[in-house]
Amino acid sequence: MEVKNKDFSMLPRDLASTSESVFKQDPKLVAAINKLYGRNEEDNSISEIVLPERKLNFEEVQKLLTKSSKVTEKAPSTYMQERINIRKELIKNIEKILEKLNNSAENGDTPMLLLRNQRLWSNCVYDLDRVTLKAFADAKKTTLSYSNREDKTRFNSVVFVLTKVHELLSKNLSVTRRELFYQNVTRLRNQANLDVAVRDVCCLLQTPPWNLGIMATAKGLIAGHIQLQLRDGSFVDCFGTGGTLVPQDVDGIKEFKSTAKYILVVEKDAIFQKLLDEGALVRLGPLIILTGKGYPDVCTRQLLCRLVNELRLKALALVDADPHGYEIFLTYKYGSLAQSHLSQSLACSSLQLLGARHGDVMTLASREARLTLTALDKRKIASLLKRPYLNTTVGSIIKKDLEEMLESGVKAEIEALSPTAAALCDFYLPSKIMQGNYTG
Repeated sequence: MEVKNKDFSMLPRDLASTSESVFKQDPKLVAAINKLYGRNEEDNSISEIVLPERKLNFEEVQKLLTKSSKVTEKAPSTYMQERINIRKELIKNIEKILEKLNNSAENGDTPMLLLRNQRLWSNCVYDLDRVTLKAFADAKKTTLSYSNREDKTRFNSVVFVLTKVHELLSKNLSVTRRELFYQNVTRLRNQANLDVAVRDVCCLLQTPPWNLGIMATAKGLIAGHIQLQLRDGSFVDCFGTGGTLVPQDVDGIKEFKSTAKYILVVEKDAIFQKLLDEGALVRLGPLIILTGKGYPDVCTRQLLCRLVNELRLKALALVDADPHGYEIFLTYKYGSLAQSHLSQSLACSSLQLLGARHGDVMTLASREARLTLTALDKRKIASLLKRPYLNTTVGSIIKKDLEEMLESGVKAEIEALSPTAAALCDFYLPSKIMQGNYTG
């Protein structure tokens, strides 16, 4: 692709302030971006509800109907009342659980908690375009017994989180996971124990952590043609250098104001920064660029889902052509095993893989830039190939990529396909977009 600025003598010296008015995109790229944007509007206008091959419960039917209906903005009073009702219901459910545990102890019985096992892929179902934890009645359970030495730390951690959540909801407060950890370091011992306890409590109460007043520490960045209106009414403009930190309270974002035509999800912060430095927001725009800085955190995944659903935009992923890059793409698209109970809010089922695919490595990367798969890489691919969603029509394309990667024994990073940020911004990405060369 060729950048078309014929009269270089007319370029002003201050390019930073006038780059958008001077730079002209390739007409073919403009047409491809408009098609990407326009096709998504068409898809949404004639979209059909896809039903899984099983009986749906009442809540799932309600969610499908809500998803298929036109998004309307709720009045502030309605939203606030809904939040109050959710808090009241959660407080009541927590009190029931704690009362049951106390009664067991008073009656001389061993207090126990029954949880769905979230360490087994067999405990998940793949339908509604995402990985979902099975209903309580159908799932394999894990019993946490207070008298069991191996369970005691986890049991105590769950009870601690339940009591703290009750306090947070009663006072309408919020806290980060890190702050919660430092409130009882002795009992929790490490951050990982708290994270498991929060997941267990969310699973028990069948609600996401942000409804409990527990906020994840955000690490992701967002940049582009978009403004966020936060809970307090303030606006955050994301069109700036270096990107804007994803808000911790994604659920509290009141409104998105955007002129973007698509979203680019980037695996690595290094590539994210290089794209911004190279002027990707203008050269490839108008768009929104998002990164989770590697394996994505909850806030970044939640924000991506909200952007796609509420702005009605296509999302394309740019990851390394290695097992971990593919896993990151699959996590954004289908959800993770650990967060399978939150898949409706975290899994972006419409996400498509722009690159880098294994075929790109074999055609574009030099032999010197290709890396040999390690034993760990091969085990990772073998693990990914067992995931149930790769046996679907869409998943089979990714499955073929992974099988070919395993057979060839090579992988590559994005940098191997485009040695410079300029090449990535001016050649690789535009050509993929213009060819419509994305899958998923």
